[in-house]
Amino acid sequence: MIEKEKVVGNISSLFNKYSGKEELETEINRLQSHIVELELDVRTANIRYGKSAESEKKAIAAKQEAEEKLNSLEIRLKTLEHEVEKERNDAPASISFTFNDEFSKQQTANFLNSLSTIRYNDPVLITMYIAANESPAGIKEYGILSDNVDSETLALAEKLDSNTGLVLFHSPNHMINEILVPPLPLEKSSWGADNKFDISVISELLNKDAGICVLVAHAGESFTGFSFDSQDFDSFQMIKTSVKAKHSKGGFSQRRFERLRDEDIAHHIDKVRLALKDLLDEFRDSIDYLILAGDLPLAKEIASDFPFDIPQVHSPSDVRIEKHNISGIMKQLMTCRRYRL
Repeated sequence: MIEKEKVVGNISSLFNKYSGKEELETEINRLQSHIVELELDVRTANIRYGKSAESEKKAIAAKQEAEEKLNSLEIRLKTLEHEVEKERNDAPASISFTFNDEFSKQQTANFLNSLSTIRYNDPVLITMYIAANESPAGIKEYGILSDNVDSETLALAEKLDSNTGLVLFHSPNHMINEILVPPLPLEKSSWGADNKFDISVISELLNKDAGICVLVAHAGESFTGFSFDSQDFDSFQMIKTSVKAKHSKGGFSQRRFERLRDEDIAHHIDKVRLALKDLLDEFRDSIDYLILAGDLPLAKEIASDFPFDIPQVHSPSDVRIEKHNISGIMKQLMTCRRYRL
């Protein structure tokens, strides 16, 4: 019986071999193994996808939260800007500075020293520094500042025209309410409350040995100079040319006269620009500021073509060019404007 089964098995095996059944079963087994592998891959992929989807949901939620906070901050900013603009517009025209003056460098130092001696028991003395070409509204935590300084004072500070910035010293009940406009630009805006005024930043700026190039422009008579220490000029030049006075008559004669005057001014601009270029070339590595004064539109036109990256200061001082008092030009430019509110 056993021998019979063995023979039948051999015959079946032989039959399977030649019929291709064994190869088919082998291929089926291989495919089944591959299916198992694929199912494992799918399961792994599903797990990864689940984690990825969860991460994606978290990322989307975080993004939505950030966008909501950003929108809230933008709305808050627009609200503050609107309030500032409203206060500025609502400020009565009668509100103005009660006093303004120009302080020399020594007068400014004496004034600051006097302020520094004032002491209060509580931290209620406000010192506000506004950087060049900025405004109080741009200060961080402006809302807190506006709680400590009245709206009229802030409105006047907003309206003050200064391309060098300003410093506000403010005490309760307006016992002290002063603004100083420095001759050189403040670089950073800040404010603080203490039991004394913070004069450190303005004092450091005024005592800075800055390299200053100066252009005082007037039609027919201009001045260029450079100082290593913002006190005395180390090099300077006065440029004089013939420029016709203004014509008061009308008609063709006036138009012709004005054309000739424009030609004279253009010639003067060329000469001053050349002198300024020589000065900038000679001291360019030592120049911290370029101060323009006199006829500002004319000065800006003269200095407009220079590629040097030098901070420009537009001085409102009515600078007088006097050959016998060259040092006086720098003293006029280094004055502080003081406003009492």
